[in-house]
Amino acid sequence: MPQYLFLSGTARAGTSALVNILNQHNHILLGQERYFKKFRQNTITCAHFEKDRFLEIREGDTHAHGGLFVPQRPRRYDNAVYIGDKFPPMFRHLDHVLAEFPKARHIYILRNPLSVVESYEARFRDPEDTWNLDWRAGLAAWNDSVARIAALPPEVLKTFLFVQYEDIYASPRALNALFTQLGLSNLEPETLAPFVEKFSGLNSKLVPRRDDIRAQVARNADWAAYKQLCALMPPPVEDDL
Repeated sequence: MPQYLFLSGTARAGTSALVNILNQHNHILLGQERYFKKFRQNTITCAHFEKDRFLEIREGDTHAHGGLFVPQRPRRYDNAVYIGDKFPPMFRHLDHVLAEFPKARHIYILRNPLSVVESYEARFRDPEDTWNLDWRAGLAAWNDSVARIAALPPEVLKTFLFVQYEDIYASPRALNALFTQLGLSNLEPETLAPFVEKFSGLNSKLVPRRDDIRAQVARNADWAAYKQLCALMPPPVEDDL
């Protein structure tokens, strides 16, 4: 049986991009909020990751955009060292997840709060987007997430790999460092370069600046928890592009 691997952080922190990158490795098979509803209901169990169940999307598993978007899934499952799912707000359900999957490994992606809340607000104000959470909801979720993760016991924190949004997509070398931490072989830089280029392009698209929001973040973000989690991360990998 492969080892369980879960990816979380907060919404708008880059979990979707990272799960796509992780799934480039043929020893990883992760869902894209494959069991969104099961996590939210605290009904997720080890049985959901047995081969036949994991590969069969059923009504009540996830939302319209969730699933398992990897080709040749049966063979990938058989070759997997890690199987799991990404669920950004897992911090709200950790008691259940840690009890059900005590030996699972976790990847937690941390993004600075200003960028998170700006992303929330930009989507909230987009008339063509169905996103209904504004920057206040973003800041509250970010604070809740970092505070809960920072408060975990040391023995639990050892099961987490912490990555910084601003660093992890900087280069193929930075992404391969994560595979190394997982005990896996590195991918060819050519495989990862398109993801790095896409990240650079997305980062160049500026959202409207709101100094009133920036002031609220400066005053009310949980900087102590943020610094505590930053201290658990490996040093940034030097850019190799």
